[in-house]
Amino acid sequence: MSADLSANGFSDSSGDSDADHSHGQWKQHRHQSKEMHMLGIWADEEHQTTGRSNGTFRGQPSKPIGFIPAQAENDIPMTQIDSSSSSSSSSSESDGDSDSDSESEASDTNFKPTNLPSKDFGKFANSTIWNMMKNMGYKPGEGLGKHGEGRIEPIQVTHRRAGEGISFSGSETPAASTPPRTKKAPAPKAPKMPAYRKTEYKLLEEIEHRTDATMKEIFVDMTSSAEAESLSELLAKKLTQTDKEKLIIDTRLGLDLAFNRLEELNRERLAVEAQKAAVEAEIVALTQSSEQRSIRLAGLREIDEAISEIRTVSQSIHIDSTEAALGNMNKLYEACTRLRDIANSVEAKCKYSVWNELQLERAVSESFYQHFLRAFRLWSPDETPDLINTLVSPLSACIEMRPEISTADEMTPFESLLNAAVIPRLKLYIGTEWALSSDTLAQVLNQLPPAVVACVSSDIEAVLQRNVDVVKPRVVMEKYHRELGTDTEWSALEPLRFDHSVVPWMPFIYNSTELLTSVRRKLCTMLDCWSISSESNDAVMALVTPWMELLPKKDQRKLASKIFERLDAMLDAEFNISTQQQRIWPFNLLLKWHGVLANDAWLALTSKHVFGKFLSHLRLWLESPDADYAEIAEWYWQWRQLFPAAIFAMPDIQNIFRQALVCMAYALDRL
Repeated sequence: MSADLSANGFSDSSGDSDADHSHGQWKQHRHQSKEMHMLGIWADEEHQTTGRSNGTFRGQPSKPIGFIPAQAENDIPMTQIDSSSSSSSSSSESDGDSDSDSESEASDTNFKPTNLPSKDFGKFANSTIWNMMKNMGYKPGEGLGKHGEGRIEPIQVTHRRAGEGISFSGSETPAASTPPRTKKAPAPKAPKMPAYRKTEYKLLEEIEHRTDATMKEIFVDMTSSAEAESLSELLAKKLTQTDKEKLIIDTRLGLDLAFNRLEELNRERLAVEAQKAAVEAEIVALTQSSEQRSIRLAGLREIDEAISEIRTVSQSIHIDSTEAALGNMNKLYEACTRLRDIANSVEAKCKYSVWNELQLERAVSESFYQHFLRAFRLWSPDETPDLINTLVSPLSACIEMRPEISTADEMTPFESLLNAAVIPRLKLYIGTEWALSSDTLAQVLNQLPPAVVACVSSDIEAVLQRNVDVVKPRVVMEKYHRELGTDTEWSALEPLRFDHSVVPWMPFIYNSTELLTSVRRKLCTMLDCWSISSESNDAVMALVTPWMELLPKKDQRKLASKIFERLDAMLDAEFNISTQQQRIWPFNLLLKWHGVLANDAWLALTSKHVFGKFLSHLRLWLESPDADYAEIAEWYWQWRQLFPAAIFAMPDIQNIFRQALVCMAYALDRL
């Protein structure tokens, strides 16, 4: 049976130790219950625990206990268990070198066969679990699992030397094959450095006391000794070298401490002086603040009294007509002026803006609110256009009117007052009473701030838009052509003189895109109906020229394109260069449009209709057999003098005349 067991990978450990024990052999008798017979080796733990508690187990508790067969358990003496435990304990506590030696000695003296059945396996082989495994198809020597893929050999335990971590992956060579450790030779010791005397630090008072005592002894010896002629001789005679050095060290250290203490006291003195200066400055600031506070309180009392006076005067005023408004409000103007003077005085003393902080402008505006409403409700702009200036100018020192445009939420208090009092009356006047030829509205609007004027801008634009829309350019041009050459020709174009009816009001219109587009359309229609002639050219230019700068870029290009088309058609039909009959008026008309059209457009017309015909006629004249070169030169200079100096200075114009000179020079060379 032992042969079968060793072949299956098990060894017998029942005869590991045969040493005699002083108490003799003992057997442990135990009744095997049905449960122990089923559990086999796993039932031994409870039994061993019971044995320890009863004091019958004499083995080493720190060593593992092998499995013992149930039949042979009573036949094994205790001495064998103790000897096997002691041998395993001694082998596990040895190091790497001694471990290999002990193993070799044990193999020589205590050789045991390995084919004996193991007591662990014996107990396991007779258990119910072993039978269950055989019934399931397990064969000894094979691995566990359905296909025998489990491991057969037990997990090997390797000895971990001191200083090696758990994850050490070094050499796996057995400890017996490692070379023996050799002790390193001790490193030579460095020679000892000579010991230096440690500096002793003392307090300043201790050094002073010690130095004073030493110097007192020296001076006593100097006064009593006739041989000592100087302090150096006395020091050389009285003190030893060690005492001298110690005294010098103590003196230097004392001086260093004294100077450090002096610097510290100086810093403390400066800090105290700075703190004193800060306290004095704070006292001065508090004193000034207290004085300013008292001045401010006194100024506030005066301001409160002035505001009460303004309200009292305002309640006593009653306005029956526009003419009496200024006379009745003189006392109110004086009260407001007095309030402004008091605020200026307080601002000069306290260095802060009392007028803005207390919003005194709002108080002034509120005192005039009811009076302005009543005065402007009775106002006729055509009769008294300067009423706004008359009522507002006395308050110029007390109010603020900003030069930029602002919304209703950003208006100053006085601007809000004017918006509430003046704007309703102005809207009514613009819609029903305003004549475009009158300058009354412009005079009134110039007296108002831009923020208030912006409130009536849309009303002015609406009136101007209606006047532009009613103009019929075709009817006007037909009438103009009928009256051309008479004294009434200019009056016939008056409905199209938008430069008279619209341009003066452009500064008061803040969104004029739609209005300018309407004007451009009317002018383009007028140009379509224009019969170009030297007589009508000046009148049409007067209608168009002002709008070339006022119109947006897009409308300017459209209007210039229409002018270009009309001039191009006129030059194509009317302009021609001939030696016998020369028509100059189309060219003079083109020169007048130079400042209206862009340079590129004007040069395109000139190159196409003037210079092209000019150079072509010159070449034909020079190639004729009876050409008179003196007459040609005279003709050349007359054309050159037709161009004004500003236009002739243009590089393109000079290039054309340079080409003409080249042609003339080439013709002379052929002679």
